[in-house]
Amino acid sequence: MRVLSIPLFLVSFSVGAQTGPGGVGSSATNVLWLRADAGVTHSSGAVSQWSDQSGNANHAVLPGTIPTATPAYVTGSVNGYPSLDFDGSDDQLWVADHSSIDLTAWHFFIVVTADLLKDYNAWMVKGNDSQENYEMLSYLDGNVHTPTYYTDATRTFPSSAGGQVTTTAFDVIEYSYNTSVGRDVYKNAGSIHTDNESKTPQTNNHPLFIGNERSTTGRVVNGDMAEVIAFNARLNATQRLLVNNYLAAKYGRSLATGDIYNEDDAGNGDHDHDVAGIGRTSSGDLQTAGRGSGIVLISKAGYGGLQDNEFLLWGHEGGALGTWGVTDLPTGVQGRWQRVWRVSEVNASGGAVNVGNVDMSFDLNGLGPVTTSELRLLVDTDNDGLFADETPISGAIDDGGGMYRFAGVSALQNNRRFTLGTTNILSTPLPVELLHFTAEAIGPSRVRLTWATASEQDNAGFTVERSEDLEQWTAVAQMAGAGDAQTTLTYEAHDDEAPPTQLYYRLRQTDMDGSSTLSAVVPVDLRGQQDIVLMPNPANGPVDLVLGPGSAPVLGLDLVDGSGRVLQLPVTPNGADRWRFDATALAPGAYVLRVHQAGDGPTRQLRLLR
Repeated sequence: MRVLSIPLFLVSFSVGAQTGPGGVGSSATNVLWLRADAGVTHSSGAVSQWSDQSGNANHAVLPGTIPTATPAYVTGSVNGYPSLDFDGSDDQLWVADHSSIDLTAWHFFIVVTADLLKDYNAWMVKGNDSQENYEMLSYLDGNVHTPTYYTDATRTFPSSAGGQVTTTAFDVIEYSYNTSVGRDVYKNAGSIHTDNESKTPQTNNHPLFIGNERSTTGRVVNGDMAEVIAFNARLNATQRLLVNNYLAAKYGRSLATGDIYNEDDAGNGDHDHDVAGIGRTSSGDLQTAGRGSGIVLISKAGYGGLQDNEFLLWGHEGGALGTWGVTDLPTGVQGRWQRVWRVSEVNASGGAVNVGNVDMSFDLNGLGPVTTSELRLLVDTDNDGLFADETPISGAIDDGGGMYRFAGVSALQNNRRFTLGTTNILSTPLPVELLHFTAEAIGPSRVRLTWATASEQDNAGFTVERSEDLEQWTAVAQMAGAGDAQTTLTYEAHDDEAPPTQLYYRLRQTDMDGSSTLSAVVPVDLRGQQDIVLMPNPANGPVDLVLGPGSAPVLGLDLVDGSGRVLQLPVTPNGADRWRFDATALAPGAYVLRVHQAGDGPTRQLRLLR
């Protein structure tokens, strides 16, 4: 049994493999990408971190001074995708100041809806009021407000007409600026404000506030955010079209202009997911390679240029990356993925065009052994929804790094479907059997781990691994596998001695031959779960050990340094639920405080930083 992981992998093409939203941009230009469907750390729905997917590590985290300011993680909010709900009181996240988000030109996209229209729903603000580097907020009537402070000490604060942000639907709000063109604001790709400002924005050393204008009381968002995207330059027309179509398909919106990807329509099979594309508006306004958030990379490089007004976009229907249960197979193919992609090959009006030959690459990292010659590209050329009547395309090329390419493909045309197959289900199995792997806090130091497989092949067993830093991993549970199975199996294990901090879990699956693969990493935050805490921590003076409600009485404490020595520290009661000691004399470093409590429970261990 194999588990697929999907790392970031860049392939060298003439314009680079575009891994940003919709296949637009890379970490050099896409400086922030927050998606509620990826990288959200939460405990029982309380969000503590929204991790940046751009590759720049501009993670949005809780402000240290307001640990209760946790947005709520809401599943299935919009077209089956989740969102973060901000309560309008104190919920907010901060992106630490960094040169990559200090901008003098930009292109932003946010996908938002208001729970309550009010003054001021501050969706994203870089800086303080009256000195914003950039800002997007909405008012009581739903208009979009975009103030900017300039290097000449002037400030403009234009607004769109009312009704742009509503309580009835998530919408794509887009905002671009540079000194040569000025400001443009759009809703679902339709213009709602434009001007010709030609000044240089003033950068600052403030965080980027998500969901709050920190300098002014009460300017906290009461609404939901599903996605936040920031580029450090104004996008061209082709790039705008690709990003807008990616967002419109994902969140079930119709675009006012340029809505050319129609495979997301119900009649075409709802291919809403991981939409990306290539295309050309003019000779200086084009994109010839794209990948986006998915595993399919398509490139036009080397096959003659795209012509003006030609675009190719693709997305999938959410099918599993696995071959189990699939019987629609061409002659000679033993298995194919359930997941199917579909393409729109069109002009800006939605009419069919032919962009010519392209290279198509698949990221098969983590799949285990792959014999390149056994891979087959399957294209539904007669567009009947079936692959059994098609001629498989061979000739895959191993480009290294888990990327496998079919060169010079001519079979793609408007509305056609494609997927990947194998001629040998044993040596090139293709299935990703793991249906899910989840970790859930169920106590101050206890985490429940659950997972399920759709089928198993030569599966010796599983090991659950835990880390605090994503570098050092410890095995916390092991479970035997089923060997071979063709039915869905569920598993559950527990980590009963989890430290009360930010934790990460992954699942290692081991085959009979000893080879193993890893699942994606799942975060669990136990910092709000513990019934015993150290305050403050880190510390350089008096420290209180605070007992939570119902916590057993403390019988004794041991402090252990990094070398394992037990240190003697005077400890005195400091009230009914507190014990105090002084950390002033301790050398800087990390220590373990062992807490011995009444009853039969295990000794509690807390980490103290000095």
